[in-house]
Order: sequence, then C-alpha cells, then structure tokens
Amino acid sequence: MKKMVLLLCSLSMAGCAHKRAEDKIVHFPYAPELLKSIQAQVPSRHPASMTLEAIEEKSTRRVYFTTLYHQHLVIGAHLRKTSAINSCPQFHHDKIEADAYGVPEISLYGAKHIEDDGKNYFPELVFNKKFSLSDYHLSLQGELETLCEEGLSDNFYKFDNLITHHAKRTDFHMKPDAMESVLKIPIFANFYLIKMIEARHELALNHPQEKLFIRMSETHWFDRYVSTASRMRGNFLRNKMVRR
Repeated sequence: MKKMVLLLCSLSMAGCAHKRAEDKIVHFPYAPELLKSIQAQVPSRHPASMTLEAIEEKSTRRVYFTTLYHQHLVIGAHLRKTSAINSCPQFHHDKIEADAYGVPEISLYGAKHIEDDGKNYFPELVFNKKFSLSDYHLSLQGELETLCEEGLSDNFYKFDNLITHHAKRTDFHMKPDAMESVLKIPIFANFYLIKMIEARHELALNHPQEKLFIRMSETHWFDRYVSTASRMRGNFLRNKMVRR
C-alpha cells in the first residue's frame, strides 16, 4: 500500500512538472482598437478554395510540431543557443526538413524607450528578470521534448480544437477575444512575437510553410493584424529616431 501511495505521488509530481513546462502562458500585449478595425473591414475567412489550395497533405500534428520547432530555432538563434532537440522519434523527417531552412534575424527593443501609447506594439516587453526570453525559449523546448517522445501535447490539443470546432465559425473569428484565445496557443504567440521583432523583413529567411497553421485554422484576420501591427511598430520606431 505504501509503495502504491509513493508511486501515485511520483506520477502526480511528474504530471505537474509536465504541465508547468507546457502551460506557461505569456500574455503578449496587442492593440484592441486595431484588431477591432481589422475584424470589421476584412472577411474573417477566405473562400474555401483559397484556404485549401495551399494546405498540403500534412496532419495537424505535423504542422504544429514543424511550426513550433522552427519558431524555437528562430528564438534560439537570437539568444545564440543551439537546439537541445537532437532526436525526435515522433517527427524525425519534419525535424530534418525544418533544420534545413535558415532562420530570420530578430531584434528586441528596450522598454524604457517606448511611450505608453505604443507599448501594445512591442510584445517583447512582457519579458523581465523573473521570466526572460531565455526562460520562454526553455519552456518551448520542454513542449518540443514532449512532442518528440509522445507525439502530442496539451497545447497541440488547443490547436486541434481550434481547427475542429472554431475554424468554420464566423462568429468566433469576429469576436474581439478571439485574439486572446489564439495567443494562448504557442505557435500563434510565437508567430506574433517573431513577426513583430523580425529585422529586415524583405530579407527574412522564412520557412515556406510558416503560415500553414493560419490557413488551416482560417485565422486570416490574425495574419492581417500581425502584418498591420508590425508596420505600426516600425512607425513608432522611426518617429522615435526622428525626435532624437
């Protein structure tokens, strides 16, 4: 009986550790008014033919892993950290494919240089001494390790649920809190962070399938928001340089 109790405690602790590694949600800021205007002005979803034509014969699991792994490499390159994911039994070929692509350069900007009205365009401001970008990168690695060994993760199920139950629902895509919902899924949060801090966009070495998860979930409004917000960010930075 005593051995059984110890075993249950051990499993419980392992489960909690697994959950901590995966469920660390970083609440990146965004501009609600800009999001509202985009959701009101453009179709929330593209016609089915446009949505499906670029989707290859890839499962949601493979798309999720490939996207998350490549994003992990991008952030790691900025931190000058090589990936600790040396083998991945569940996604061996997808990992090899992702390793073959280059990664874009990203650059963080100091919080002290941004006024309050522009802070919604600088998602990296959430990082601090208590939880740094390096800590965030480590949490992504934890989930990737889970995916490589088990093939699934809690966050993958969030993505799969989005596609299965919400992708075809116009009412979901038009809700202001849709942004908060998708940013709880790491591949959306990472895409947002990377695109906002990506340097030299015209020269970026983007993964050719980096937006496949957007097409699969039909969150085209999200892609439009990130693109527009990135330009707004650039305007803030240029105006700041002029005032100096």
